[in-house]
Amino acid sequence: MSIESEINNNLGYNVISKVTIKDSAIKIYKILTDKDDTFLVKYQEKPNDNLINQAKELNLLRDYIHTPEVIWVSEQYQILEWIEEKSQKNYQIQIGRALANLHRTTHSTFGFDFNNSIGEMPQFNAINTDITSWKEFYWQYRLKYQIECANKSKLLDQALYEQLLSIESKLCRYIDNINKPSLLHGDLWSGNVINGKDNPYFIDSACYFGHREIDFALIHMFGGFNDDFFNAYNEKYQLEEGFEQRKPIYMLYHYLNHLNIFGKGYYSGVENCTSYILNH
Repeated sequence: MSIESEINNNLGYNVISKVTIKDSAIKIYKILTDKDDTFLVKYQEKPNDNLINQAKELNLLRDYIHTPEVIWVSEQYQILEWIEEKSQKNYQIQIGRALANLHRTTHSTFGFDFNNSIGEMPQFNAINTDITSWKEFYWQYRLKYQIECANKSKLLDQALYEQLLSIESKLCRYIDNINKPSLLHGDLWSGNVINGKDNPYFIDSACYFGHREIDFALIHMFGGFNDDFFNAYNEKYQLEEGFEQRKPIYMLYHYLNHLNIFGKGYYSGVENCTSYILNH
């Protein structure tokens, strides 16, 4: 069934125009209807729970930060409120405060109620496993999986592969005492926050309960956030001592993920983070 038919059958709107925003495994469109409503529509050819789970994440996050409203969702379609980009002067401050508010939402264990994805890679979340050790969760469900995927795809030479495996014994020095699982966006970079009217809107999450500092990893890798953001965050929820030393541990997960998705261009990032962890 076409997007036009889905919107007409489920929402009672007629589609006036359809503009392609992204043409990939999940296609994204901007839809204008005969009632002057505008929607963002995601479509995937293969029916599965991905779009349904993404909608669950948006609805969960919506209790704490601004996200687009989920209008309708199925195994192939997700229809969201369209967020028009505006220019807000205090945008960075608002993001910092919102993220701090999100991170104050905690849970008794690390992980999530369902598995999800980060980019095109699966992200396993220790379903029905009461893990109270962040070190255990982060190694088993984050680093180790990405390391083994990269090795299987021949993206690592043997020396770096062995160095990466040796990181497990080093983690106790950095993250053994983390005991407060925070609700995370999970895939936070500048492209996943929209400067909307009155508020920033967070999109395309990869939620779970983990150490809040990992939500800063992509920010340090790719930029797009200024001092106003960090100052606003720290005013609401001060980062703990040792944050700078732990950054490479969390950046490593995202460098490995990008290596697995995009290839060798991220090899040096993996190598640099590994060297830091093993030599400090």
